[in-house]
Formats: sequence, C-alpha cells, structure tokens
Amino acid sequence: MIYYSGRNRKKVIILSVLFVAAFSAFISAEEKPLNIQTTAVRYVFTQSVERALHPWLQEEVADNWFESNIPKSCHICDNVYRYPTDNGSVLTRGVQNMINRKRLATILEVEEFLTVIVRQSGEVLSVEASLHNLEQEEPLWAKVFEWSKPWSLW
Repeated sequence: MIYYSGRNRKKVIILSVLFVAAFSAFISAEEKPLNIQTTAVRYVFTQSVERALHPWLQEEVADNWFESNIPKSCHICDNVYRYPTDNGSVLTRGVQNMINRKRLATILEVEEFLTVIVRQSGEVLSVEASLHNLEQEEPLWAKVFEWSKPWSLW
C-alpha cells in the first residue's frame, strides 16, 4: 500500500489546481461561442456531400459556434488556395499557412478562421472543425463531429 504524507497530498492538490487553472482556457476553448465580427468560416464540402445539405450545414455551424448568427464566409479561400488530396477531398492551404492566413485576415478584417470540412458517408456526415488564429501555426482546437442528415432524425 502506498503511503502519502499530508505534505505530499498538499503538493499534489496544489499542482492539480494550478494545472487545471492554467489550461482550463485551452480545454474549454471550443465550448465558447466565437465572435462573429472577428471570425471567418472556411467551408469545405467534399464531392460526396449532397448540395441540398449545404445551407442546413451552414445553419448548424452558425447555431453551434456563433449563437445562431450568420458568420463571415471565406470565399477567397475557396477561389485561391486549394489542392486535392489522395482521398478526393479538397482542403485549403490558405488558413493552414501562417503567411496566407495573415493576408486573408487583412483582406477579410478578421483575427480567426474556423475551418469546417464536411464528408458524407451514407446518412452520416463527418464534420471536422478547427480554429486558427494569427498568433500560432497550429490550430487552437480541432474537433470531429458526426451529424445525421436532418430528415433522418424523424
């Protein structure tokens, strides 16, 4: 049996509290609504996603991250920074590269980019979301969701 003295327990508790306090902003960052004025959304729909779903998916993004307000869309990303990948989907280099991200931010007058990549497999939609800012190369957070088509819920 392991024996911890009162002194060691206090150290463990203090370190745990400091760790949680220091990283709580990063842990719950994706839970906070994004600022509609300073965040642009980059939508990437693979060829497998039915065109009729695009407006519904954009509404879901607005509901999940922007308190139901319609965010700015990064159409420049669509037209300029694309390349195909081996699985046939389309990704953007624009917000993944820091130099391009800063140029786009200046043009669109934003500070963050939410990239939403949507793939469809049968009735299930796989949504990969990541938030990039102008201060660090890697995303602030990235998350994968599975959403059902709206009419398959009934």
